[in-house]
Amino acid sequence: MPGFAQANDLQAWQQLQSHHSELGKNIVLKEYFEEDPQRFERFSRTFHNEADKSETLFDFSKNFITDETLKLLVQLAKEAKLEELRDDMFAGKKINFTENRAVYHVALRNVTNQPMEVDGKSVVEGVNEVLEHMKEFSEQVRSGKWKGYTGKKMNTIVNIGIGGSDLGPVMVSEALKPYGDRNLKLHFVSNIDGTHMAEALRDSDPETTLFLVASKTFTTAETTTNANTAKNWFLGHAKEASHIAKHFVALSTNEEEVTKFGIDKKNMFGFSDWVGGRYSVWSAIGLSVCLFIGFDNFHEFLAGAHSMDKHFKETPLEENIPVLGGLLSVWYSDFFGAQTHLVSP
Repeated sequence: MPGFAQANDLQAWQQLQSHHSELGKNIVLKEYFEEDPQRFERFSRTFHNEADKSETLFDFSKNFITDETLKLLVQLAKEAKLEELRDDMFAGKKINFTENRAVYHVALRNVTNQPMEVDGKSVVEGVNEVLEHMKEFSEQVRSGKWKGYTGKKMNTIVNIGIGGSDLGPVMVSEALKPYGDRNLKLHFVSNIDGTHMAEALRDSDPETTLFLVASKTFTTAETTTNANTAKNWFLGHAKEASHIAKHFVALSTNEEEVTKFGIDKKNMFGFSDWVGGRYSVWSAIGLSVCLFIGFDNFHEFLAGAHSMDKHFKETPLEENIPVLGGLLSVWYSDFFGAQTHLVSP
């Protein structure tokens, strides 16, 4: 594996194994706090969000760790060349070696327009073009300028996708529900068994429902099956195929399949192959979120992530919140055999 080493071959890994054997599960946190009044201060970090001047406390003092644990975990990250891989990621290098692609979701939230390139070509302009399209479209829908085939305002959004085209938008829309439009119903359909779609359609009016079909290739079996179910339901009421253009948009890059489905190519929102599914909510795949909370709030969402990206890129590992969080996951999953990890806000 180019640029990578097997973690369990590293010296720090061996030291962590010995350390775990000595420490084991014998830690009694209550005693640790009693013996060390400064434990919270030493095992907590504060993230200063440059986007809105807010602060987020990361408290990991209640974990089964000591100063030696933290030292060895950070050493493991250094031996695994985490810093080099991080810098390569931000430089647009192809650290996804299995598909020979860049891993560049950070470019999607580059709100300060820092120069970012893949294969010597700037990606900033393309990202901003899609964002501008999302802004224009979301504002038209939310204001009522975008109307359905009978002239009514849209009040229901149905996102049809699977995997990263579903999970990210679902999570974010739930988390940001207080910022959402209360007059806008939002459904996410990913299950192919039909029940999921039936429940969404039962709560929808064809005259006021907008479908977002999220599939980069527009050939994903589960997504296209559900999209065709929605299309048939819609045409059962609207009759005219020309009306599809007002009620279906595509989060895709396959213009041929999109137009064949009946969606106007002007209503395509694309994204690049360097966007991994689990990070795609920051791209056009996040259009459902953008429609729900509005573009201004969506842009703040991007700005907050950009601020965290800056923290991740510039902060020493010992103080780096994403790194520390990741190392704790390694500590628990690989040394304690933990299968789940609670992150409690």
